[in-house]
Amino acid sequence: MAAVATATATLRLRNCGFATLPMSSEQKIPSPSRLAKGLPTASSPSASGNASALSGSGLAIAGAGAVAVAMRRKNARAPSGRGGVSLAAEATTEVAKTETETVALAKPLNDRQAQFWEMLEEDFMEDVVPEFGEEALERVFDFIKYCKYEKKIPDLPKGQEIDPEFFPGLRAKPWWEKEELGDWVDKVVDGLPYVQGELADLLEDDEAGLINDSINNKMMGEGWSGFRLQRQGTWIKRNADRFPRTVQLLKETKAPLAMRGVIVARQTPFSQVGAHSDGRNMMLTAHFGLSIPEDCSITVGGEERPWIDDDAIILDTSFIHSTKNESDEDRFVLIVDFWHPDLTIPEEEALEFIYDFRTKFEQGKIKYVPKMPTDFFETLELYAAWGGAYTEEKAYANQGKDDSREGKRWW
Repeated sequence: MAAVATATATLRLRNCGFATLPMSSEQKIPSPSRLAKGLPTASSPSASGNASALSGSGLAIAGAGAVAVAMRRKNARAPSGRGGVSLAAEATTEVAKTETETVALAKPLNDRQAQFWEMLEEDFMEDVVPEFGEEALERVFDFIKYCKYEKKIPDLPKGQEIDPEFFPGLRAKPWWEKEELGDWVDKVVDGLPYVQGELADLLEDDEAGLINDSINNKMMGEGWSGFRLQRQGTWIKRNADRFPRTVQLLKETKAPLAMRGVIVARQTPFSQVGAHSDGRNMMLTAHFGLSIPEDCSITVGGEERPWIDDDAIILDTSFIHSTKNESDEDRFVLIVDFWHPDLTIPEEEALEFIYDFRTKFEQGKIKYVPKMPTDFFETLELYAAWGGAYTEEKAYANQGKDDSREGKRWW
């Protein structure tokens, strides 16, 4: 049954025109629809803007005052504990209610959470704020407070669930139309035959490789898997090399890729993805139909819609959503996460900085060293032979204290 479902999907993919056109690594992707209409393509002198590669996949960490930052990151002390870290406080307790407001205070952060926020906020003030100014980043500062549970998330629209990665001041609705997002979506749609051709090649030549490299998520159900091309702003070379035209297409169309990722997602016959929220509202998601059999649909915020072959649907995954494939074929879509259109460029850059910092911290690429004291007597105590002079032994001795993170998500 699985082989038949895959073969049917591959045939459906092969039915797309221009799916297997050869292209050198330097060649620009011509839009199939534009070729058919005799319109200028990216390689023609009259085309403009299509040759630019995607930029802004993360801010450089170096900047004003970077010497101290670099020294801290190069120190040998590794982050305490293992695995990921929940950046949010462990719980929120409402401590006071008045006629006008509810005050919420967080329980103390654990050691690893406190280390993360100490370093991030210091570097943010040194590297990001001087570039854009505090006024342009006011909503980002609020976002950080929500992530730390220092501010109470306001009442949300029905069906939207966010905890705690809430970005204030953004329009919230389950479904979006392509016309609200600029022309990059239509440009990607025009280039979908290239994506479909690369997927068909992989299914025919190395389906086992597609299965082995796919991520499976228990929350998504046994029938769902994703072949990840990009994660947290970084292209996964081994996988991206199997989809070179797809990567080039997304770069040339200047898709405003967010930090979460790009995935070729598969849903097997007679399977479902249970209702859930992805818990972030600063990103939207486009599903580009690659191979869509009948009897497949996705429900977002209580409204059910089908995927569309050779087209895109746009949704906000912070709303409760679920999917089903009631056909006897595999369903394939290209999932692209992108920044919410209500974000400003400074806010996008700031969020990229925050998520990139988080990834590096989680991977151990950013090391924690305690802040140096600013008080004269504290400094004297630190360096005095009779006092608490900093040593690697002391740093490692403090590693791992109060660092229980079982069952906690990163934020």
